[in-house]
Parts: sequence; C-alpha cells; structure tokens
Amino acid sequence: MSEATAASSTPLERDARLVTAREHRIAPGEIAIGVIIGRTSEFFDFFVYAIASVLVFPSLVFPYADPLTGTLFSFAIFALAFLARPVGSLIFMAVDRRYGRGVKLTIALFLLGGSTAAIAFLPGHQQIGTASALLLALFRAGQGAAWGGVWDGLPSLLALNA
Repeated sequence: MSEATAASSTPLERDARLVTAREHRIAPGEIAIGVIIGRTSEFFDFFVYAIASVLVFPSLVFPYADPLTGTLFSFAIFALAFLARPVGSLIFMAVDRRYGRGVKLTIALFLLGGSTAAIAFLPGHQQIGTASALLLALFRAGQGAAWGGVWDGLPSLLALNA
C-alpha cells in the first residue's frame, strides 16, 4: 500500500484492506464488476418500481381510488426518490468524509437493496390501511437517498483504482 493511499484512508478502510488483501492487489476488473453490479441493481430497483406503479400499486396500495387516480398516486410516490436524492447525497457525503468511500458505498447499497426488499414485502391497504401508502413512500424515499449516496461513489472508486 502506498503512502498516499494510507494517508487518505480512514482506519476502517485500512483495516478492511488488511483483512481482504491477503498478499494481492485488487484488480481493476474486479472493481469494474462491482461497479456494474451496483449500477445494475440501482437501475433495476427504479425499473421494477416503475412497472409496479402501473401494474401492482394502484390495486394493492390504493384500492379505494379509481385505477387512474391510483396510478397517479403511485407515480407521485415514484417522484419521491428523485426528491430524496440530493438529501441522500448530503448525508452520504458526511459519511464519506468521516468513515470513507467504502463505508459510504456499503451503507448506501444496503439501504437501496433493503428498501427494495421492503417494497416487495409491503402489505397492502387491506392488511394495514393507509400505513401501506406511508410505508411505500418511506421505502421509496430510502431508495432515492441511497441512489444519491452511490451516484458518485462507484465510478470514482473505479477511476481511483484503475
């Protein structure tokens, strides 16, 4: 490990390198695969939500509204992720400064995947009433905040290690 890298790394990142490196450097191809997986999961989450906004949520979360209004409600919640992105960027910039890029990316990707899984298992309006729509909005905002956190991290991680 070079002195420049050691000086700019946080203690958590240095410890992770010591545990995982084991006498070899991480190849840029390995990092590229991680970037591809991360980007794919991000776009997959947004793509699946868009489809569910038309096919699933109007009848599951908004059964009290007519189909058009339910779809519009679903797309209004869809927009929350785009509004949460700048907030996520600010939060994850603070995490990056304090704990490093690796910790930031790990937390953001887990938040993204956790929010997506929570949406998949969300009970409908029949089971929990209006809380279904509120939880859907919360999980959607979680997806947006997470995407704001990883937007700059994955490509810059690849560039720094190439």
